[in-house]
Amino acid sequence: MMFERCHTTSEVAGIYRRIGFTTVSCMSDRVSLIAAPSLGAVAMPPTVGARVRDQLVSQHRCKSTPILTHRGPDRSWVFLVGPAWGRTMTPATMNTLATQGLRVLVAGQRIWLPMTDHPIGWRWLSPPIDVASLPARTTVIAAARQHLGPLPRSASR
Repeated sequence: MMFERCHTTSEVAGIYRRIGFTTVSCMSDRVSLIAAPSLGAVAMPPTVGARVRDQLVSQHRCKSTPILTHRGPDRSWVFLVGPAWGRTMTPATMNTLATQGLRVLVAGQRIWLPMTDHPIGWRWLSPPIDVASLPARTTVIAAARQHLGPLPRSASR
């Protein structure tokens, strides 16, 4: 259990800082990260997320595959990811992925983090081990694209 000894927002933030999330901040009694080129998130429908997680784990592509979600049916699975490699995605590609339920958080967007081990509110489906072992953003997006419907040709360039 990650937060069994935490009683305050600052203590929860301290746990995240110890595993390498140095940009964690406390705001309105919540803990969050701000997406940046080196640390971000990819959100997707839970059915796609489960397939992506299984693929990454079975192929041993990542040491850690941190995934969080919010309580409730059909809530997005949010994968914490490291930096992307390769070309930058075009706005057209990002829009096309969004129409299929995949959302890439861009630099400056807030990522709310779980603050309790109990399955209320935001919770970890798979907690992070450390920031250095996050899957690459490109790896998660490529795996998700395999489980989405076909993308229009103009968006895949």
